Amino acid sequence: MYGSRGNDPLINKIYIMIIGLLALTYLLFGGAHQTFLLDPALKKNVETYVANSKRKEDIYQLIKLAEKNENVFFKETKSVFDKKLVSLNMDTSSTTADFMREYNIFYDSLAALQGKYVDDEIKIRSFILPNEWDSIMKKVLVQPDPAKARKNLMEENQKLSGKLQAACNKYITDPSSKKQAVAYVNGYKAKGDSVATAFLDLNYAYISAIRPYKVTRSDFGPMRSHMIDLRRDYSNYLVDMRFKLKAITPNKQWRDLAKELNNNFVYLGAGISK
Repeated sequence: MYGSRGNDPLINKIYIMIIGLLALTYLLFGGAHQTFLLDPALKKNVETYVANSKRKEDIYQLIKLAEKNENVFFKETKSVFDKKLVSLNMDTSSTTADFMREYNIFYDSLAALQGKYVDDEIKIRSFILPNEWDSIMKKVLVQPDPAKARKNLMEENQKLSGKLQAACNKYITDPSSKKQAVAYVNGYKAKGDSVATAFLDLNYAYISAIRPYKVTRSDFGPMRSHMIDLRRDYSNYLVDMRFKLKAITPNKQWRDLAKELNNNFVYLGAGISK
């Protein structure tokens, strides 16, 4: 974990999910999940507010299926995607096309998972009555303060870019190249801040979109696609920066700098291995 989270439980929820920022988790759902179906508060309140035992069991089965789908994807992310990105980063002969190929495979898998979430987030309503839904959602969709959430995200981005800048200062020896590295990393931080802000705003919009009982796939399905687009925008910038830094780093020092970059590829790259 990174730093102190304080005592605000809602901000703690945000902080837990920061490890997956722009990767898998969408920030505002409890338990570091990316769908409210797996928020522990959902099952707890289904138990409280859904009286019919058959409908209750149907809901539990849907939750189990969503959990299974998420676990399979998380496992693949940690054991396959993260490792491949790190391997590409450490390989001095890898190309931009190599990274893009791997990311495209990852995003296809992520999009498929998001599609399943949208289906299940609609289907669960068929097992819940409108009055039950309202009572449950009041307990589940509790939104942290946007200003505090944004502050936490910006602080984490600052720490990550700060560590990378320190590594650049250490391993890039030419003065003019050091200045270039500062510009690259500053651009990286700005990109991270911009995407994180857009990502957070989109999360709040998504929370509002999924709140009503009567919804269609078009009400919030496109938002999940946009989340992936934001993430892709970030990863494209990260890959581009990686090659720019490599071009100005002495060959004998590149491996050490690449090791620091591994943190960026994992932290905001494909998965949640940090």
